Amino acid sequence: MREKFGSGAAHRIEPIDLSGGVSSNRALRENLRGACDQSGIELIIAEPWLCTDNAAMIAFAAMQRLNSAEISDLAEEIDPNLALA
Repeated sequence: MREKFGSGAAHRIEPIDLSGGVSSNRALRENLRGACDQSGIELIIAEPWLCTDNAAMIAFAAMQRLNSAEISDLAEEIDPNLALA
């Protein structure tokens, strides 16, 4: 995994957010953390207790949007294929 990242600074890689059911995998979390640390890429990982339910993943994504001052109008069209990031 570390070989795939190279230098995060050289490629201007945005922070990586690991959430959802797969992020409960301890080995994945540890390996991704090591690769990001080595490459200088910020890694944001939801707490494991938030990773077992899709509703928690959506809430985490909403919290990230709120923290970055992204606000959606309640009258917006619903798009089930809308990207989280």
